[in-house]
Amino acid sequence: MRVSVEDVSTVQKKLNVELPPEVVAKEIDRACQKLGREVSVKGFRKGKVPKAVLRRLFKEHIEERVIEALIQESLPKAIEESKLAPIVRPVIERHDELRDQESFSYTALVDVRPEFEIKPEDYKGLEIESLPTEVTEEEIERHLKAIQMTFADLKPAEKDHKIELNDIAIISFKSFINDEPVPGHEAEALYVDVGTGEFNATIEDKLIGHQAGDSLEVEVTYPEDSLNAQLAGNTVLYKIFIREVYVRDLKPLDDEFIKKMNLGFESLEHLKERIRRRLEEEKKKKAEEFAKEQILAQLREKVQFEIPERFVEYKIARMIEQMRLSLEEKGHTFESAGISVAKLQERLRPLAEQQAKEDLILEKIAELENISLDAEELQEKAEALAKASRASLDEARGIIMTSVVPRLLAEKTLQLLLSNAKFKDTQEQEAKSEGTEESEGVDTSEKAAESAERSEGSEV
Repeated sequence: MRVSVEDVSTVQKKLNVELPPEVVAKEIDRACQKLGREVSVKGFRKGKVPKAVLRRLFKEHIEERVIEALIQESLPKAIEESKLAPIVRPVIERHDELRDQESFSYTALVDVRPEFEIKPEDYKGLEIESLPTEVTEEEIERHLKAIQMTFADLKPAEKDHKIELNDIAIISFKSFINDEPVPGHEAEALYVDVGTGEFNATIEDKLIGHQAGDSLEVEVTYPEDSLNAQLAGNTVLYKIFIREVYVRDLKPLDDEFIKKMNLGFESLEHLKERIRRRLEEEKKKKAEEFAKEQILAQLREKVQFEIPERFVEYKIARMIEQMRLSLEEKGHTFESAGISVAKLQERLRPLAEQQAKEDLILEKIAELENISLDAEELQEKAEALAKASRASLDEARGIIMTSVVPRLLAEKTLQLLLSNAKFKDTQEQEAKSEGTEESEGVDTSEKAAESAERSEGSEV
């Protein structure tokens, strides 16, 4: 086997591989022998069909098998011989046609890790801001209010009741762009929790002050990068009819109300204490994530290098697959949700580039600091995955090495950087944090009740 490497860029190499005629001939014989045991040809016993007959009758099938086998067997050896370290699976750019008594050549594009330097002073002792983790009474009251809203009874509004914030409106609507109906973007009886923004903040705001039986028209202009391809960059006219209005009958927040919720709380104080503990956990987690984000932002600024394009594409594909699975769990697809995958890819690219760069920097630091993972723990994870997915142990190990190990190694490295960071607590940052809390608003969904219900130590 002859191997040569050409530079396409600093992070992509062209790997040229040539296999000698005898290797090709051996693989052709092997493919013919295997095929001979699988097929039946009139006039010959199974397994006794001459190679010439097989090659004449199944020429394309044999060539496809042989080329695939030659590449699969030789590519890992060629990569090892050339001392390349692919960051994603290599792509076969071209290959020869299969010819008797001739060599076989192919070219693979191999994306590799960029070469760059980073010194201990670049990542140790980084100065970062901290977020406050104390829980205020106001925050507890907001969560109690959310739970009160969630468990409120809904009553039909009185005849002349004007819609207010937190009312429920049942509406029908049709949508138009330039007087033409928007296909599929309509409803006969849509439940709208006014003020949550779950349907559309602009429309919900316009509903306030109207009553059941009213008709209204609302224009909404969507940004160019809206994920709904039908609506992106357009001004949409909504023709709305308010069918029904319901108001929330809020019960007093007392021990009796808490017990009727049947969430395992004996009193209002018991619920408050659980909410306090949950908020403390959330704030500590948020503060840690904020600290990590600052560290990563400084590292991205300090170190510059070319990011392998196909590594970025791999990141985008992973994100989209996760979103697809999330939609499927809710009974939707990208198409039914009106999401353009092309626009989604475009929107996710900056985040994918950022994550790719962070991964490469953390990997480099882990190498410099000799950070490693427990081999026994990884073996246990592989065995558990193999059992759960019915994959072979080797396949499970491969998944663990490509998907789990980089994430665990990055997290371990980040924890090291976090332990070496210098924290500063500023009044300005505290003000920013309070502003963020206010902008998030009150959670009126069932998640607020779930947050208090879940046992200590579990994720929210």
